[in-house]
Amino acid sequence: YIGEYIGEYIGEYIGEYIGEYIGEYIGEYIGVSRAITSCSGYILRADHPKMAKNCSCSASNQATQERLEEVRKAQLIVEKIKALGGLVIQDRRSFIFFKEKSCFVAAELVDWLVEKKEVTTREQGVEVGKLLAETDFIHHVKDEHTFEDGNLYFRFRQDETSGDPCQGPSVAYMKGQEGALYGPLARKRLFKWTYYTYVLSSDTHLLCQYRTELDSAPMQTFNLEGWTIQPEQPKGSGSTRYLLHFLNADKVHVLTLSADTSDMQFTWVSSLESSGLTLLPLVEDQDELVRKATSIFDFEAKDIDGNVVSLEKFRGHVTLVVNVASE
Repeated sequence: YIGEYIGEYIGEYIGEYIGEYIGEYIGEYIGVSRAITSCSGYILRADHPKMAKNCSCSASNQATQERLEEVRKAQLIVEKIKALGGLVIQDRRSFIFFKEKSCFVAAELVDWLVEKKEVTTREQGVEVGKLLAETDFIHHVKDEHTFEDGNLYFRFRQDETSGDPCQGPSVAYMKGQEGALYGPLARKRLFKWTYYTYVLSSDTHLLCQYRTELDSAPMQTFNLEGWTIQPEQPKGSGSTRYLLHFLNADKVHVLTLSADTSDMQFTWVSSLESSGLTLLPLVEDQDELVRKATSIFDFEAKDIDGNVVSLEKFRGHVTLVVNVASE
């Protein structure tokens, strides 16, 4: 047990989590100054062999009757658990050196549901546990597992300590917001592309990046207000990257993400544009314009008020072009 724990868990934690996460924190937080990071222990990446990759994206509509019914049902169950008691919620040992606060065992919740006749089978109890997790009432203490009938530690959101730096917004909470778009996108990490779960909040202009869809808090958050999005199609016969280039309000490139299909790229571009981002032409179309241009009068630019102006209006005048994209 000790050999397996130290050899696999600690080794994997140090090699992957510290090596990539701290490097990412330093590189991107200083460079972008928009990172909101959290440390909730070792979290499986979306491309980890223990995590199944789901290459699709979905739009949420909290206003649907089905969603509201799910939340009401989950809330009633939580209220019954708290009122009737019987489910042991306490601090528990996780491995040898760590203690998880105010948590319960998943299998014991299934026991409680069967005993209180909330369900008739353990399979139904597992579905109730999944419902509580999907509606963000409970979560795995390390955000590594979905709800199962086993010796897994889960915690009620309301039992989180007030000073916990790893508190939300969780993926489950963000997915429940009306109009939210969520799904896996790839991001370039040194020499490879790594998949993360991204959630776009249309109301707050926030794009949250999570390591997995089980996370309780984003590892990084981007405020997209005033930003620009430019799509790019795959280049070359061997490329399958449908890229999304993000430029901030100063038109400085900040982020590039990759969708697996053109449909996914189109869905994200449409949602980002609906959220207020300015959509630039495809990189290919822009390159074609540059190749075909015969003079600067074939281009357009924004004036100080943000209005698009054709440079054709300056034909016949002495024109001074100045690069002002600097402090």
